[in-house]
Amino acid sequence: MRYPKELVIEIDDRVELLLQEINSAPPGQTVDVAQSLRSVVIDSILGPFGLSATVFDDREGGNVTTVHNFEKGVTANDGDAARHEAYVLAQSETFNRKDYEASLPAERKAIFKQVDSIDNHYTRTDMAKNGNAVRDHVVSAHEIEKSSKGQLGQTREERVATANKGENKVWTDRSLNSSKRDDDLLEWANRSNAQDPSRTNAEFYGADPARINEAYGRARRAVDHAQNLAVLKKQASEFAIQGGIEAGKVAFRQVLGLLLKELAEGVIHDIKALIREGFQSLKQLAEMLRLRIKQTIASFNERWADYLKEGAMGGLAGFLSNLATLLINTLITTAKHVVTIIREGTLAVVKSVKLIVSPDPGMTASEVAYEVLGLLSGALATAVGLATQEALAKGLMSVPLLTPFANEIAGVATALLSGTAGLLVVLAFDHIKQAMAFRRKQHADIHRGQAVTLLRIQRTTIMIAAAHEYVATTHDRLQLTLANDWAEIEETDAVTDAAIDDYGNAVAALDHLLA
Repeated sequence: MRYPKELVIEIDDRVELLLQEINSAPPGQTVDVAQSLRSVVIDSILGPFGLSATVFDDREGGNVTTVHNFEKGVTANDGDAARHEAYVLAQSETFNRKDYEASLPAERKAIFKQVDSIDNHYTRTDMAKNGNAVRDHVVSAHEIEKSSKGQLGQTREERVATANKGENKVWTDRSLNSSKRDDDLLEWANRSNAQDPSRTNAEFYGADPARINEAYGRARRAVDHAQNLAVLKKQASEFAIQGGIEAGKVAFRQVLGLLLKELAEGVIHDIKALIREGFQSLKQLAEMLRLRIKQTIASFNERWADYLKEGAMGGLAGFLSNLATLLINTLITTAKHVVTIIREGTLAVVKSVKLIVSPDPGMTASEVAYEVLGLLSGALATAVGLATQEALAKGLMSVPLLTPFANEIAGVATALLSGTAGLLVVLAFDHIKQAMAFRRKQHADIHRGQAVTLLRIQRTTIMIAAAHEYVATTHDRLQLTLANDWAEIEETDAVTDAAIDDYGNAVAALDHLLA
């Protein structure tokens, strides 16, 4: 086996390149505190304590009224506020059932014409077609009128229609109907009778429990379905509108924020140049500002796709945060600052998912993890800042002199604290990033050192193999030469022996002649 000389040269070159790479590895980068501070300040101006406060009008409970909030008097708009006033009034005012029973006489008259007798649904008995047979709302009209779902999702006419659904009306006798009044059917049936406390109302009037349960279940399902559907339609319609508005606002803030951030960074760069070169005239300043605006517009025209992606991502986050706020408010009422936290948190999550699913070209897994951690930490810092602002504002309001300015002072102070905290978080993450980068460099150096050692071993192996081949070839050549020389010696020896024999024979022949 013959190893070409070029192979040894190639390995030597690779070793040299690896050694140069190790020796020329860049040292750990230092944190640019000024740049980090500029970024934090700009982000604070454009964030929830700055630009967001003018773009968004967050309110307690979100921008879609849920049944839970409605019952507590927390509404999202003036229309729902008026509905809540009617809801509160319905709980205490005398119930006017005139329109609820307006259709019953005509219905009663039509049914009397069609049948010979009337079935008392509760008692399983037949009744004569007279004034004793009446129609009963299984779920009372009063309960439907004063229900929170009915008041929120239905008009008076729709509540009347719900009460008069066929599933919610049965025939019974007048005395039973008068005793039941507007009570819940099951509660009334199990309550002691006023005339005979030893028996329940169901026992006193001879009502069949199975018939009562069957009628109540059917009526309750029909009423609940009608009211739930009405609330769902109302909320879905409002959510589609408000979710679209919220998505548009977040998209607008993200695009505008990018533009203003790029403009602000450029202006800061221009100010530094102005300080370095010196102020000459207002004309110079105006020209510098004109060029900066022109460059910003040119950058937008060049990077419009990036702005569009940022806006789309913000729009999705706005829509999802509105949905999350609506779902949360079906269980608990969110304070005003919690609505902001949900929006900022959703935006951070959407950005994080985008980074994980589709990272920028060239980003390593550790860099993606670092960016995601930074986004989520920023959202957490915003949540803490908003909670602090709320608490600080309440504390300042306890000081009479500061009460008129409590919210403004709390906002400014919280913005400063959040900006400082943001800077510290950035510096902390930069330190962690550098430590991780240094550790990766150490691992890479070890790996490259091992590669160098392996290449040197390979080179030594090749040299030993080449030397072995050289020794073996030399041995074979020497052995062949020795064999050839030995053959020549033997051939010469045979010729010499033959010459000696001929000489002896010649001497013998000469002696014979002389004798």
